Amino acid sequence: MKRLEVGFRGAVICFSASALIAMAGVAVAAAQVPGGFDWVYTVISRLGSRRHNPDGAVWLAGALLLTTLLLWPVAGHLDRASARLGSRPRLTVLALRLGLLGGMLLSIEALFALDLSWLHRKGHEILALVTFLGLYGGVLGLYVHRIRHASGALWPALLVLLPLCAVGISQLALYFDQRELGWVNTAWREMGVPFWLSFAFWQWLAVAFLGLGLGLLVILRQRVILHPR
Repeated sequence: MKRLEVGFRGAVICFSASALIAMAGVAVAAAQVPGGFDWVYTVISRLGSRRHNPDGAVWLAGALLLTTLLLWPVAGHLDRASARLGSRPRLTVLALRLGLLGGMLLSIEALFALDLSWLHRKGHEILALVTFLGLYGGVLGLYVHRIRHASGALWPALLVLLPLCAVGISQLALYFDQRELGWVNTAWREMGVPFWLSFAFWQWLAVAFLGLGLGLLVILRQRVILHPR
């Protein structure tokens, strides 16, 4: 898979296609949720669950698989663009590829209704955590590399970080003030729990900002090549 290389135009096309597929997959999966879908109080894993969304989960899983496959050559493009600055962030790109590989495995798990408990009691959760940390670590690491080696604004990295900070603050507030609520679900709306305390709300924003941040990296990386510090 590492031999699949694309230039700037190819990276833009692959990223754009992956973004459209991801949004379409989420939209179709959400439309199939029994009783309707409330993204503010419904976590992503519930949308992709065969048990909670029997007709729509496969759409989300299929979209995730295509998205991660399309983003693989984008990661390679960012790796090669970084190398042209005189330094190659190998661990950062490795983390990004690990996150993409984790996303592929999660989508395959959902598509074929596999049970990862034979690997580990928390197999699915561990894989999801590796995917999350890999993608976020990779994208943020590439921003740090860009800021260190070329002129660039700090705001895109802060945009990616914002939902993570909000997750920590909101969940800490729940822990100290409303521990009896349990895990987030649509009943929270009826109970009047404010949306900013919902993990689902910040989770969806985190995914959206992560995608936006990755797209900006593709565009900004081209500017770095043309106008290095």
